[in-house]
Amino acid sequence: MKPNKASNIVTFVLGVGFNLAILAVIVFAILHFTQLGFDLGSDFASSMLEVGPDHEVIFILPEDTPRADVAQKLYYYELVANPWLFRLEMFLKNSTRVYRAGTYVLNRQMTNTEVNATLRRGQTPEAVGELRITVREGWTIPQMAYYFEYRGFFSQEEFIEYTQTGDFNFRFLDNVPTPAGRNRLEGYLFPDTYFIPMDPTPRDIIIRMLIRFEAVMESAWLNRAYELGMTLDDIIILASMVEGEVAQADERPKVSQVIHRRLREGMRLQIDATVRYAIGYSQGRFPTRLLTADLDIVSPYNTHIHNGLPIGPIGNPGRASIEAALFPSNTNYLFFVVDYADHSRHVFNTNYPDHNAAAQRYWASLGQ
Repeated sequence: MKPNKASNIVTFVLGVGFNLAILAVIVFAILHFTQLGFDLGSDFASSMLEVGPDHEVIFILPEDTPRADVAQKLYYYELVANPWLFRLEMFLKNSTRVYRAGTYVLNRQMTNTEVNATLRRGQTPEAVGELRITVREGWTIPQMAYYFEYRGFFSQEEFIEYTQTGDFNFRFLDNVPTPAGRNRLEGYLFPDTYFIPMDPTPRDIIIRMLIRFEAVMESAWLNRAYELGMTLDDIIILASMVEGEVAQADERPKVSQVIHRRLREGMRLQIDATVRYAIGYSQGRFPTRLLTADLDIVSPYNTHIHNGLPIGPIGNPGRASIEAALFPSNTNYLFFVVDYADHSRHVFNTNYPDHNAAAQRYWASLGQ
């Protein structure tokens, strides 16, 4: 007896239903065990959380940032291990409401759930803080120390000593050379505006500045430095000289180009800012105007008497100067000197006679 058409349809429907039921059970089991794994991982990570500034990240979330971009940014700052899994976990936990814009202090060992909850609550009181400081581009460590003492935080000596003796666990510092006479953190304390505790220690400030440097530093910088045949430290040294010489933004790539060309041609750099730093490092003062005799100061920072780069950065450059060091202008200058008519600018030249004439005009404007 042949089965009728109706029984075939019933059999087909029952078969489909049975398969869908099995699939639903499998999906439920996967989601259940995935969620269980997330929960166990969260509990374990919470138990292992190390509280302290070494693990802190200042995380700024602008208005109307898409969730996918939030996850990617969290991944960039090493706050989540995988942006896709972070979004999946939040979806499974039904925790995908809009995040609140603000400034947060997050910890790299926080669980995904803790990070998510913090971003939903709004900015953390620690990030808002009660003290706001601004460290300017080009400031040296001694200048920072003077500023912090002026604000009543701690003594200059205490800050400078801690920059040399403190324990800082940052990968970008691993390959920084530390010859005698160099402060190992000079160049890496990123100038910016920071929120700090009411009664800060040197470490409170230094860690925040190193974290900001790490956040600003891009892998593209390292690749570009290698293209130029330089290390990251070389670039920071060069950028600090650009920062020390330039007052106008459009001149940064030109000064960088002069330094790069002189290095290639084996010429002394003769950067006056290195002399000012050498005097400041040894005598505690940073002169705004140099005398001819100052150019002969004996120091490994003085590029008037030593070939190549100085032994370390001569200040802490901002992002624009670092990028200028990495991407010099497409020019062919070999000299620059302060413009006699506008002391905030420079005159650039490709040959010595023109440079010498510009220098004579500058010195005449000073009555010398």
